[in-house]
Amino acid sequence: MTKTQFIAHYLRLNRKSYLLAIIFIFLVNWLQVEIPRYIQLAIDLIDDASTVGHQQLQTYVGMVVAMSLAMVVVRILSRIYALNPGRITEASLKGTLLEKLNRLPNSFHDKFASGKLISIINNDLNGIRMMFGVGFLQFFNALLALSLTPLWMWRISPELTLYSIIPISIAFVIFRIGFKKMKDLHLEHMRRLQNLSAQLMSYLSGIDLIKSQQMSPWVKNEIETLNQQLLRCRMQITRIQVFFMPVLDYANDLMKIIILGLGGYMLMQQSLTLGEITAFLTYSVLLAMPLMQLGRIATIYQRGMVGIQSAQTILNADIPETDNKELTQIESRSLSGKTFSVRNLTYRYPGEERTILQDISFDIPAGKKLGVLGGIGSGKTTLVNCLNHHLDVPESSIHLGEQDITHLSRSDLRRYVKTVTQDPYLFSATVEENIRFGSRDDELAKAQVDEVLELSQLAEDVARFEKGDQTLVGEKGIMLSGGQKQRLSIARALLEPADLIIMDNVLSAVDYDTERKILEGLFSRLKNQSVLVVSHRVNALEYMDDIIVLNEGKIIAQGDHKTLLKTCPYYLETWQLQQNETEAAAC
Repeated sequence: MTKTQFIAHYLRLNRKSYLLAIIFIFLVNWLQVEIPRYIQLAIDLIDDASTVGHQQLQTYVGMVVAMSLAMVVVRILSRIYALNPGRITEASLKGTLLEKLNRLPNSFHDKFASGKLISIINNDLNGIRMMFGVGFLQFFNALLALSLTPLWMWRISPELTLYSIIPISIAFVIFRIGFKKMKDLHLEHMRRLQNLSAQLMSYLSGIDLIKSQQMSPWVKNEIETLNQQLLRCRMQITRIQVFFMPVLDYANDLMKIIILGLGGYMLMQQSLTLGEITAFLTYSVLLAMPLMQLGRIATIYQRGMVGIQSAQTILNADIPETDNKELTQIESRSLSGKTFSVRNLTYRYPGEERTILQDISFDIPAGKKLGVLGGIGSGKTTLVNCLNHHLDVPESSIHLGEQDITHLSRSDLRRYVKTVTQDPYLFSATVEENIRFGSRDDELAKAQVDEVLELSQLAEDVARFEKGDQTLVGEKGIMLSGGQKQRLSIARALLEPADLIIMDNVLSAVDYDTERKILEGLFSRLKNQSVLVVSHRVNALEYMDDIIVLNEGKIIAQGDHKTLLKTCPYYLETWQLQQNETEAAAC
């Protein structure tokens, strides 16, 4: 979508409001230029002592009062219909951007820090809102005022009008120079604001580390450097706004001097009447506001165009073609309960030569409980992110039934696969709201929430909370322990059924007894569903139907717990080491 297409789209979205706004803005400006004409006629009748003259004077004064009251009403309507589209555009665009961000693949989010994306949605969209709201209102106000007012001035005195335009013309040349410089500065300001936002997000995410390692002075200096760069850019913009943009105001003042000087001379020569000079001066005052607004309109326009450019970063990002296709209900039902097959999966991250996974093959039929054991760096998490298509996997390496997952949209695939990660993310909401988050069925009974709390061994903890499952967990679940966060994320995954539930080292923060109870409850509920448990702890995998042992991205052994104790030295050594650690902890 180009900038022209973007603007055209949102103009069409608000076309009715804009049409009414233009009509009312025109009426406001027409009333503004008509009122001085009646003032002129009234002043020229002051010396007329006749009855007819007094009657005409009263009529003109009444017209001025009536038109002034009408202008108040029409101006209010013009503002309503001109300003509302800005908010409507902002709301619509935010929804579009958030939907697009949710559909974009991981490769896009790797390129852009969260802070930059937040800055685009929060800061840059303000410029778009102002351009489609205040900017539209002021633009048409200025356009109509600068069109109608000179015409009414020309009616009074073409000569005086031409002399009045000279300082305005010179000012526009100077104004244009400042306008060009502001464009580049607004782009730089946008980039620096996004960088500052991204750094702040990064530092806030690691605030505990910063405090514990006494890194605050270093962080403060880093932020201050970015802040000073932003300040210098903002000051450059301010200098242009102070020295270049007000030039139109100065031209307007000079125009008034010309009108008073030359108009006074023409009055003495009886080329103009007192009423005409008064009306001409009134028109010069009416020109002052739109001339003053031109500087602000230029700023709003520049901010709006910069905002559109930022929004295009998201809007013009490519969504994989497969993610634009959705399965029909019949196709969706046909894939339910099918086997997940991994065949000769080899994966390396883009730009890296090292192979993370090499020639991985296994099956997960319906109802199977599969474990994956491996040390740090063995490729466990990479395997998980390939199975749920978080990463772009090679074609024909992973299938759901006969369907290659690379030919499925990610949203379709995730109807069948749920992933509980080792770093659970909780929202600043209640326990129940976090469990229900993302549920497609808003009518799920409270009993189902209580059931999954029991299964995840979190029910007793929640019962001790003052407000039970209505307790706020805080930002990122700060009010909960690490184990409670993990169990809450498990409860969320269990609320709605899925063909395959992947648990990526999610029990690392709980003790062995709690871990055993969670797995026993999980398996009793998920009899017809598949489970993939990834862990570096053998105790978490004893109940699995089958266990894969990963080492340096390769499968070095596969079998159940008893078989691997006999056939895989690595598995036996790991099990014995962890048994000794458990016994030592008990003592």
